[in-house]
Amino acid sequence: MNRSLAGFEERRLAELKEHVAERAAAERASARRPRRRAVLAVAAGVAVAAVSSVVTVSSMGGADRAYAVTKDSDGIVYVTVRDFRDVEGLTKQLRSLNVPAIVDFVPAGQKCKEPRAEIVTDIPRGLYYAPRNIPGDDNGPGWQMQINTKLFKPGQTFVWTLEEDPVMGWIGTTTILMRDPVAPCELVPDDVQHVVPKMPFLEATSLGEYRVEGKTVGEVLREVEKRGLKVTYLITEVPPERYPGDPYLMYPTKQGTPVGADWFVWQADEPEKGVIRLMVTQKLQKP
Repeated sequence: MNRSLAGFEERRLAELKEHVAERAAAERASARRPRRRAVLAVAAGVAVAAVSSVVTVSSMGGADRAYAVTKDSDGIVYVTVRDFRDVEGLTKQLRSLNVPAIVDFVPAGQKCKEPRAEIVTDIPRGLYYAPRNIPGDDNGPGWQMQINTKLFKPGQTFVWTLEEDPVMGWIGTTTILMRDPVAPCELVPDDVQHVVPKMPFLEATSLGEYRVEGKTVGEVLREVEKRGLKVTYLITEVPPERYPGDPYLMYPTKQGTPVGADWFVWQADEPEKGVIRLMVTQKLQKP
């Protein structure tokens, strides 16, 4: 899957509230757009900075470069990112333009060990914007943001973590201002619960009109094998003490558990042609 998410949150995309996720899914179902979500949380400030002439430019790659970093004479740095994995190069470019930044990439199923440093809570208004879609490229793989270098105080570091969502493969972003020293990102298993809402816009097109919801794994496997398709699983759990129809929960550390033929399937998608991903649980959620 090659999807990206332009987003901003204080902690983990996994902690996104259910109603926000379901509303985003419904909107995309009706619009039939590629699978993107914009998630905003605690922004550092929204004051619009006046743009003056660009005096410094740093970039990586060619016409479709991985990233571009520019700085104007007012100290505003503009960042455009299309490839999220060259975090070492992006960190270097930001620092060369006086942005005290650390950029980390976190693969799906992992997270940075915390705490890394003390978090700054009195963030100056206008220090940086939430990442947003690139103008004219709303459905593209990248996004952009801006940072005001004049508003950093001594001993502060802008910690920018790019996270691969373990459910959808989107790239989410966490931007946090921390006080030095900031520990390196030590990758550890992701034991955080991730919300998996029902998303009508996800379609296993190779299954045609066949519906999986409420059927056992054994039943669905017979149909999948008859069509010559491959199968992967996303192991989920029924949320405890919640209302019927609420989203399921997924723990990355529990993936790989053997799936029984008597387990239940509640949704299927097709992350790549000919590969059906079954979202399964041991218990059937009550309607």
